[in-house]
Amino acid sequence: MLTASTQYKAAIHAPHKLAFEADLYAGPGGALLENDVPIFGGSVQAALTHRVTRSGTFNLGPEFWPTSATSVLTPYQTVVKIRGGMEFGDGSKEMFPLIAGRVGDLARNANGDVTARVDDLAADVIGFRFQSPRNSDNVTVLNQIRRLISEALPSAVFGTNDVADAQTPKLTWDEDRGQAIDTLAGALGGRWYALGDGSFVVRAYPYDTGVIVQTITDGPGGLLVTGVPAITRDGAANSVTVVVERFDGGVPFRVTATDLNPASPTMFGGPFGRVSQIIKVQTPLTQGQATTYARAQLEAATALSSSWTVGMVPDYSLEPGDTVRLESRGVSSTQVIDTITYPLAPGVMNLNTRAFVRSQATLS
Repeated sequence: MLTASTQYKAAIHAPHKLAFEADLYAGPGGALLENDVPIFGGSVQAALTHRVTRSGTFNLGPEFWPTSATSVLTPYQTVVKIRGGMEFGDGSKEMFPLIAGRVGDLARNANGDVTARVDDLAADVIGFRFQSPRNSDNVTVLNQIRRLISEALPSAVFGTNDVADAQTPKLTWDEDRGQAIDTLAGALGGRWYALGDGSFVVRAYPYDTGVIVQTITDGPGGLLVTGVPAITRDGAANSVTVVVERFDGGVPFRVTATDLNPASPTMFGGPFGRVSQIIKVQTPLTQGQATTYARAQLEAATALSSSWTVGMVPDYSLEPGDTVRLESRGVSSTQVIDTITYPLAPGVMNLNTRAFVRSQATLS
């Protein structure tokens, strides 16, 4: 959750005025072209299950339709940073970063307004494939990830990671830069993505319930508009095997993490049954790294069994990975936010969440 003032936290439970604005830049790290541009429509989706975590559309006035490739809003140069938040009674605003990314395409609507599509800066990284085979460097995994990102995006900035680092094995990547970074982050039990301010981080799979940052409930003063809980076995697994197929000549091996917690509803061999996943990777170097990866994947797989679909009063301080308490019609659950759709006009903010089912991962 982003830091918010006590004034904001109180005002969100009462009638208030939303605010949206954008800054336009000449490419990543480039000169500011326009600042505090008002936005009056669109949405930004942030989903931790996607490589390009944040994407969306936003609407601007007809004056922003480009007349040349060097206009302030074009797919040829423009990077946008979008903020959403609240305007208080005295005219001051409290704003939160929602996305920093490149404008992909534009459309001029029938009324003259302009709709622009934007993807976060991870799209730039993924778009620069290896033009020749790329060998890993003799650095740690986090430093290797930074290097691969910076090669594609020299202006990249990096935020705070929350995974333990390790040495990068000797590897060779062929074409897919995004896949190379995926497997490097996975070896540390995490994923890489861009935050709303455009900085890149490697964070652990957020399925372990953390501190509850917001209670979203129905009733007077509550933030919940609609809440639909669901329980399913589709996609859930209670045993994950990581097969390490080393391309550097090392001996291949495998590690299996299994949910053997008697208190877990997905316990392997219990009423839930036996459901396994096999994941083949190149990157993990040691038994310990493969173990970390297997346990992280098991946490994600068991979390699929319980989920909510939520519509709520917009709270732009919330982020994917936050832990929230959901309460609707007498049903309550602690859930981790997987996907948020931030509206860029007055309306409902949508969440998709997953529960964390604490497993007792054992190795076999």
